[in-house]
Amino acid sequence: MTSLVTSELFRLLPESGLAVLRFNFRGVGKSEGSHEFGVGEATDIVAAIDAITVECPSLPVFVSGWSFGADTSLSIVDPRIAAWVACAPPLRILPLDELTAEAGNDPRPKLLIIPEHDQFRNPASAIEATAAWANTTVVTVAGADHLFVGRTNKVAKLVVDFIQAQITT
Repeated sequence: MTSLVTSELFRLLPESGLAVLRFNFRGVGKSEGSHEFGVGEATDIVAAIDAITVECPSLPVFVSGWSFGADTSLSIVDPRIAAWVACAPPLRILPLDELTAEAGNDPRPKLLIIPEHDQFRNPASAIEATAAWANTTVVTVAGADHLFVGRTNKVAKLVVDFIQAQITT
């Protein structure tokens, strides 16, 4: 919840008029529970979707995450989701066939933001792994590594632009 990427998104997305909810997965920080390798954490994301749809019932839901959170977000199958944004997804926390984007050729939009020098999944590998995914855009952030140090503002702009494009479409 306090990574560079999620902190920057939490700071900039509301400035763009978007409602934002961030949370810690189970067992992280002061959250109860224990790590469940992406399986139990999916329940945490659904609970977050439940909460944001109560608070903002007329707004579309975009699910976004960084690293582990990106992979886990891509595993959520929920009709309330308008689109997914995955920042530096390793695409290996869960098997690729368990990610919603891959498993069902889900037509909803997906944006994968991949650091040029990611230590876990380089851009060419991400493009290859998701080549069969429907309605998926992969964008490379030049010069960035997995943490996007010094480039979180670029990531936030990509996320805001993607969401605003989906809202106006």
